[in-house]
Amino acid sequence: MAATPQYGQMVFNGKSGATYTVDVYVSDVNGALINWDGGGGAGASSPEFWIAPEDCILTDFSMTTGTADTEKIRLVVNNKPMNSVLRYGVHLTTLNNRPRLSVGFAKGAQVSAFQISD
Repeated sequence: MAATPQYGQMVFNGKSGATYTVDVYVSDVNGALINWDGGGGAGASSPEFWIAPEDCILTDFSMTTGTADTEKIRLVVNNKPMNSVLRYGVHLTTLNNRPRLSVGFAKGAQVSAFQISD
C-alpha cells in the first residue's frame, strides 16, 4: 500500500498544572519515528522528539484517521522503547470516548515514538 501521512496531537499535563499540547506528524511508514512540532507546526522535517519541560503525564493522544500502512505507535523515552503502545483505532480525533492515558515522563526526558504495522 502507499503511505498516507496523517496528523495527531499529544497532550501532556505538567506537575505545575501547565498543559502542553504538541502536534505530531505520522508519516505512515513502519519503523519510522513520528515528527513533533518544533515551533513551526508538525511535518516531515520536524524534530523526531519532544523534551519534557517539567515532570509530565501524557493524558491524551488523538490521531486523524486514514493511515494505510501503520496502525499504532510505541512510545520511547531517552531512546529506550517503553511498554506503552497506542493503537490509532481507539485514539481517533473523531472519538469523544478516547481512553484517558497516564504515562509519566521526567523533566528533560526525550519523548519519541515509532510507527508499527501489524
